[in-house]
Amino acid sequence: MKMRVSILPSCGLILSFCFSALSGATKLEGRVVDDATGVPLAARVAITDVHGKPVEVEGKHEHVQQLDKRWCYVDGTFAASLPDSGVAIAIRRGLETRPLLDTVSGQAAGAVVAKTFRLRRWIDMRSKGYMSGDLHAHGPAVTEAALEMKAEDLNALNLLILNGLPAPNDGLFKGKPEEIPGSDSQVFIGQEVVDWQLGHLTLTGLKSLVSGYPTGGGTLEYWQSNPDLDIMRAARAARQQNALVSLAHFENLPGFESPVALALGLLDAIELPTWSDPMQLPAHLGPWEDSGMALADFTPMRGADLYYQLLNAGFRLPLAAGTDKIGPEIALGGNRVYVPTRGRLDYAEWLAGVKAGTGFVTNGPILEFDVDGHLPGETVDFQGNKTVKARATARSILPFTTVEILLNGRVVGHKLRMIQNNPPVDGVYTMRVEAIVNLDRSGWLAARAFSNPDIAPRLLARESSVFSHTSPVYFLQDGRKVREEASVVYLRKYVKALLHWLSAKPAFANDEDRAAVERDAQQALKFYEGL
Repeated sequence: MKMRVSILPSCGLILSFCFSALSGATKLEGRVVDDATGVPLAARVAITDVHGKPVEVEGKHEHVQQLDKRWCYVDGTFAASLPDSGVAIAIRRGLETRPLLDTVSGQAAGAVVAKTFRLRRWIDMRSKGYMSGDLHAHGPAVTEAALEMKAEDLNALNLLILNGLPAPNDGLFKGKPEEIPGSDSQVFIGQEVVDWQLGHLTLTGLKSLVSGYPTGGGTLEYWQSNPDLDIMRAARAARQQNALVSLAHFENLPGFESPVALALGLLDAIELPTWSDPMQLPAHLGPWEDSGMALADFTPMRGADLYYQLLNAGFRLPLAAGTDKIGPEIALGGNRVYVPTRGRLDYAEWLAGVKAGTGFVTNGPILEFDVDGHLPGETVDFQGNKTVKARATARSILPFTTVEILLNGRVVGHKLRMIQNNPPVDGVYTMRVEAIVNLDRSGWLAARAFSNPDIAPRLLARESSVFSHTSPVYFLQDGRKVREEASVVYLRKYVKALLHWLSAKPAFANDEDRAAVERDAQQALKFYEGL
């Protein structure tokens, strides 16, 4: 979980803002359907007048703020009263459907305009055997989830409760997928364990909640301050239940214990992204600022680059993604992870795919990647030297500038196109890159697509840029794990930073937690010194 302080207008101001121009209005009755089948579709709709001000859809519904618009969730039909000057209508449905833009002219007062809006898919990932899911959200309430999931074309959802912090689904944990009548949405209620210094853990697929965390631990200066907690105890308890343990919003709050969790074998995945932009520095710099080292000796890294250091130490570490959705500030599934599930729409299959690292994370681009036909999550053994061909294709309804292929974190294939020089074809932006890669030692390869903020605006929630990244394909020479000495040295410093922070005697909930954190850190340091 992350917290943001926002200043919102009062409800009265919002209502007058939405309805000030609607006297003597035309009535619009809209239908949203699939262009190929005519089947009604849930979607989100944004209606604006000639001044760009929102016009509200009638009835009770949820909202989301995205792309500088206020969107209303609808389930196939909607109605609105339109001003005499007419309106612009935008309709979106997830990442796989082309956005629709249309206008409706004002009519005589009291007139009724019936209009059907036909949405066209540009890709169907379900038909390709993939499921998409949001691994980390706190809202909406489970009773509202099915509509928003349908409207965002999202298959799986992990709704998290927070010990000691109010969340919409408190008290609803069952330890099994939720049964949602009339929906094939796969929803599970999980748990987030919070410590602002040590890190946040997402626990997915629990059979019972992990006890001993009555509130979040640690200090977030502008919000709360509590004694720190041993979060590795929660990771161990989740592992005993065969649940998935992921490090939450790694790009923004990597936490002191991220390399410790890996050294102890307690981490299944890294969430990148869950909150902000993985190609920017974290907002929470505690592991560096409280390290006792000069920044020139222990330099902060972007979330993506820090992830690469972990891979370079030999860890097989998949990517996951979520939104950390709390309210209307981000769309459900705005960050999501796609994995193949052998054609089945099943939460357990999706979770197994996340753990196996067979897919990609994205807030926009659909990213295809292979290395000599090998896909993310695969391990290839080889002897001697090996030459491989890597290929990446990124396609998106959101504009992006760059697609790259990485070997052990180094760019070995790169293409950059200015957006104005790479216009969408039938609503879809496309870029491809290939690379011939010579392997003389063990390595991992992955692909990423993103929008360079220096040459393109940050379009998405929390000032994030468009981003997508595959989990790696691993190539092991003679079965040896990946080892990049510079990365190993960096991770040793990371653990030493934790030990330095502990030496300052920060407040812990109890002596047992403090001793456990120090013991785990010493064990992790011994592990990295042995690499």
